[in-house]
Amino acid sequence: MTDTKKKKLGKGLGALLPGTLPNPKERKPQRPAKPETAAQGQDRVLMLDPTAIGSNPKQPRRVFDEEALQELAESIRRDGVQEPIIVRPAGETYEIVCGERRCRAAIMAGLDAIPAICRDVADSDMLKYGLIENIQREDLNAIELAMAYRQLMDEYKWTQEQAAEEVGKKRATVANTVRLLQLPDVIQEQVADGTLSMGHARAILAVESAAAQLALARKITDKGLSVRQAEQLAARQTDKKPRQKEGAAPKPPHIMALEDRLRRRLGAKVTVKEQGPGSGRIEIAYYSLDDLERLLALIAKN
Repeated sequence: MTDTKKKKLGKGLGALLPGTLPNPKERKPQRPAKPETAAQGQDRVLMLDPTAIGSNPKQPRRVFDEEALQELAESIRRDGVQEPIIVRPAGETYEIVCGERRCRAAIMAGLDAIPAICRDVADSDMLKYGLIENIQREDLNAIELAMAYRQLMDEYKWTQEQAAEEVGKKRATVANTVRLLQLPDVIQEQVADGTLSMGHARAILAVESAAAQLALARKITDKGLSVRQAEQLAARQTDKKPRQKEGAAPKPPHIMALEDRLRRRLGAKVTVKEQGPGSGRIEIAYYSLDDLERLLALIAKN
């Protein structure tokens, strides 16, 4: 990775933007003849037809809140687009690197042209730039964020520590977010649409079986439980589980360390059980077919 790529994304998008932008109301809408022409003037603001710009193929956002887009569109009608989007050449047109919401809102506002800065961005960097923009604006829901972190780690072979450093977050924050992908799909959808909060999801994760997690999620939504109430209910269910017999030998440190390494690498619950000298078995938990396919793909790479 070059020195430029090693710069932490958490420092923001400032490095992608020129220092001073002209007032949007003073710009005259005009389209560059071809993307190649636009790329030569990377430091000037272009005016592009928002309907002709392609989406970022690795856009981490899966859900666009229509009401929020309407509000942004109204703001754009009133004040114009205050910050240009960032695009890259894509054949005979352009592709969004950052600014999908602004582009969509500009279309809703009826704009014929939107300010954009053209940059040569490699395919491998498209996810990173899309992710950091949304992280800084806190635009992604928890599941979108978890999927984006997981995709970053898979594509760049990063550990959770490396991913956290690159996006300017604490490792525990990244780890707790990625753990949401261990939840059943139904619960993930509830977290994504806001039916369940991140706090509720963490409480549900404390319950091990998928069936128990689904039952707890139903209780939370049916009774309107707070996060604290959900945590208490999860704790009571966990306490009911048979406890290890007194005097039973704890797992050896090297087995616990191995389990931890595998959990971090696979992003899943892993149990290593010794059955005799030099023998045993490894159990990897998955909670959906998509999760199973992700794990099989990870294992096949090694």
